[in-house]
Amino acid sequence: MHYLHRILVYIPDICSVGKNYPGATKQQIRSYAKYQTECFEGHAFDWRETMTAGRWGYEYPENVLLAADNPERFQKELQTAQSFQQEALNQALKYLEDNDYLDLKKLAAAVMEDAQDSPSTQHSLSMAAYYLGCFADLIKGTYFYNSFFYDTHRNTSRLNKQVFEEIQANPQLWALVIFDCHY
Repeated sequence: MHYLHRILVYIPDICSVGKNYPGATKQQIRSYAKYQTECFEGHAFDWRETMTAGRWGYEYPENVLLAADNPERFQKELQTAQSFQQEALNQALKYLEDNDYLDLKKLAAAVMEDAQDSPSTQHSLSMAAYYLGCFADLIKGTYFYNSFFYDTHRNTSRLNKQVFEEIQANPQLWALVIFDCHY
């Protein structure tokens, strides 16, 4: 599956030379985002397109967006990533709730007894473990295929109010790089 990932870059991290740092080019920003996320191969993607937005190229002819160029669009892109994360959290919770696995003590007991259960119960427990893992990754801020976002400055996939406020206060310091990731 292909996933659109938005990689947030704090521009001074690229070119910090004291208070009067020079501006970074879009190519430098793109390369920095690529370099900072390479270590996630196998967890967030098995391959990816980094020079362009890949299959989203029609929507993002340039895959580096500068917050200063269009602050409203930039915030909207972050809100989109945040809504995808919320949707993934809700999907995980729904599966756990629908299968009566929100009680972790009950889930743990079911796992311990799983050897004598039917294949369908074993599958259900396997899916519960998968969704519980996804839920934990999202709330921890682990960057993986289903987080759709990574903040290179904070080393997290979590998007909170503080991030939005910092970008709004100083849009000239932020860029977003759009990668087409496959997993």
